[in-house]
Amino acid sequence: MSFDLLANGIKNLLQGLGYSESTEAVDFANASSNEYSNTFILKSIKGEIADDSIVNQLDDRQAWEIQIAFERSSQNDITNREIAVRSKDIILTTLDKPANWSSFATVIKYKSWELKEFPNYFILSVQLEIIDRLTY
Repeated sequence: MSFDLLANGIKNLLQGLGYSESTEAVDFANASSNEYSNTFILKSIKGEIADDSIVNQLDDRQAWEIQIAFERSSQNDITNREIAVRSKDIILTTLDKPANWSSFATVIKYKSWELKEFPNYFILSVQLEIIDRLTY
């Protein structure tokens, strides 16, 4: 497998849920409010060897993060916070189903989620563990 295969596979799953990739690569600090609720940032964060290597392959245990911003204001905080948590449920059930990712990943496991609060938006952050088999 490869980074591109994993990234494109996850992006396709999120696009199937109605999200598009953000114009921002790291966070939503400089994103326009038009990107809230409908775009995502996908990041590969780190990796480590999952098991002992075999002669021509190794399993790379990787940490990935998906971020989605949701607008915040005094008129809609409660509603958008609830939308963010409901969105998390849909994302997790999509990513947890092996039939959705077995063509491009060895394993995708949900690790954690968090709803972070910023002055103008919430960030739904979903952490994934992905095992990618690298053959050489």
